Amino acid sequence: MLNVGNAFLIPTPDYETKHLYILIAKEKSSTKALMVNVTSYKPGCDCSCILSPGDHRFITHRSIINYGDAIITDVSKIEEGIRTKLIEMLDPVSTEVLKRIQGGALASLAIPFKCREFLRKNP
Repeated sequence: MLNVGNAFLIPTPDYETKHLYILIAKEKSSTKALMVNVTSYKPGCDCSCILSPGDHRFITHRSIINYGDAIITDVSKIEEGIRTKLIEMLDPVSTEVLKRIQGGALASLAIPFKCREFLRKNP
């Protein structure tokens, strides 16, 4: 069972690296979920949510949530990835960090409109 706040390592299409994704909203029917990924901070990036070491054990340097790449996906796809070990489930983020990420999603100009609306409808 997936929950809001769950964190995952998901491979890039070339399977060379894995990125940290965080589930920030889920339909009550449990069929769809909204996920965002974490990336390294760079000057000029969307700073709607900055994360630091200690915000999650996987974060080792100043990072941001990459709201521009937010995705709505089927929960079953995430669960299948976990079952087949393509996706690695990590410790969830804390409630405080989750609230910061969700707040950043509502404030970010980079997040796709459909993703912002999904979050609003599925707090």
